[in-house]
Amino acid sequence: MAWHIVGTYYAPCSCKVGCPCVFGEMEGDQVWCSGGQWVHIGSGDVDGVDVGSTKLAWVADWPKGFLGGLGVGRIYFDSSVSAEQRAVLEPLFKGQLGGVYGVVGQLVKTWLPTQEAPFDIQSGPDETRITVGKIGVAVAKPLRGVSGEPTRLLHGAATFRDNIGLANGKGTWWRDPDLRQWDSLGHAEITEFDWSA
Repeated sequence: MAWHIVGTYYAPCSCKVGCPCVFGEMEGDQVWCSGGQWVHIGSGDVDGVDVGSTKLAWVADWPKGFLGGLGVGRIYFDSSVSAEQRAVLEPLFKGQLGGVYGVVGQLVKTWLPTQEAPFDIQSGPDETRITVGKIGVAVAKPLRGVSGEPTRLLHGAATFRDNIGLANGKGTWWRDPDLRQWDSLGHAEITEFDWSA
């Protein structure tokens, strides 16, 4: 199945700013790690199915850290995502269709049943806040250098993406009763993407 998606992702996690996982460490700040990606696809298609204007998240828990694998996760689709779109997006984000998400498929071994919840995205220059039903809130506040330009990590040791925007995720919380309940200690990412496989 060929796919191409363009959009923005937000990725807060349970670690402090500068999550050790993106620098190649095997353990998160609290020995364990929880996090994921909240994704807004602006345009794209998967095997000929238009997936533009869709919102979803995948969130997982790892017993030590992201790179240690053995993760348990779940995908959440916004209520507006059609059954046809879900049918092609679910295997993509589980890493079954290769590309950048192939790594996720290796590090999240157990997927809980997918859920639906309304997504509300409030985005401004200083903060993006994504509310997913009553399950949780993802917050990402871009980090900026003295020039005002966004702080970026290029070619990180274990980011599986070459260029990510760093952010502060304090205010993020997640309360899925089937997963670890957690609050962000500060790490997040905001990145525009154009990916295909």
